[in-house]
Amino acid sequence: MALPKRIRFKDVTLAQLRSFAEVCRLGGCAPAARRLLLTTPAVWEQMRALERNFRVSLLERRGGAMRPTPEGERLLDMLQPLLAGIESAKETLRQEVGALPAQLTLVTNLRVLVDEISRGMRMFQKAHPTVRLRVFFTGITDVEPLLLAGQADVAFTLQQAPDSVLSSALSYEPVTDVNYLLVAPGRHPVWRERLQLRQIARYPLVLGEPGAYSRHRAREVFHRFNINEADSIAVETSSDEYTLACVRAGMGIGITVGTGHGSLYGGLKTRSLRRWFGTARLGFLWRRGAFVPPAQRALADAISAALRTDRHS
Repeated sequence: MALPKRIRFKDVTLAQLRSFAEVCRLGGCAPAARRLLLTTPAVWEQMRALERNFRVSLLERRGGAMRPTPEGERLLDMLQPLLAGIESAKETLRQEVGALPAQLTLVTNLRVLVDEISRGMRMFQKAHPTVRLRVFFTGITDVEPLLLAGQADVAFTLQQAPDSVLSSALSYEPVTDVNYLLVAPGRHPVWRERLQLRQIARYPLVLGEPGAYSRHRAREVFHRFNINEADSIAVETSSDEYTLACVRAGMGIGITVGTGHGSLYGGLKTRSLRRWFGTARLGFLWRRGAFVPPAQRALADAISAALRTDRHS
């Protein structure tokens, strides 16, 4: 009896899967090709091969960009931790046998913790003097994209607000909590009275811009107590550094997230607003499924240790 002909399918390759993830992230074959140093037709053919293999449509054009179909989104969600693990394995193994990286890049939006972060970096530097450190301060919405694009080795940030969605390609490692703080010059009249939310709202306020983490929480809390904080806002800033500088200049009292310690708070007095605001959680973002190489872990641990030391000092 004649045996049926064997149906042959090309195996799915790691290159195809990496290209698929980049097409989804960047919204097209052309930008993915530039990122991967391939030609656009090569990436396009990889996408066709994947669809033939999985026998489903994985990509569709929406709004001028190429986006994953529901089946493509499901595949991407399953692939991301696998790709992250594979891509991080080589560096992890190299470091485990003693080959430290020449440079590590830390990305963070926590300018108000510049002293604590710097102390952590110094602790790491003492233990790893051959590793050059680069620190990049950015807005909170830019931390995730920089990490996903491979432009950051360690990402230190606030845990997202409850109504925000963390990328499925990332995982969050909490470290510690910090308070929301009322900040004002030491002789400001706000300190002469019993601290109440309505009392705070009677003074000009210096708050972060509408998209800032602390501003979001302030809006939420004031709304819960039927207080319209918008009527009291004197200055909106894009960073905690400027919030504290404006408060120091006498432009109003501020609400920010931090420890209340360090050079940025010079000449200012703080009071915890935990009673109304609760706390904000600090931690590290990592690519989901990725191995954390020893040097990256050591830098994160050093920053965590500096924060714990400051908190109990």
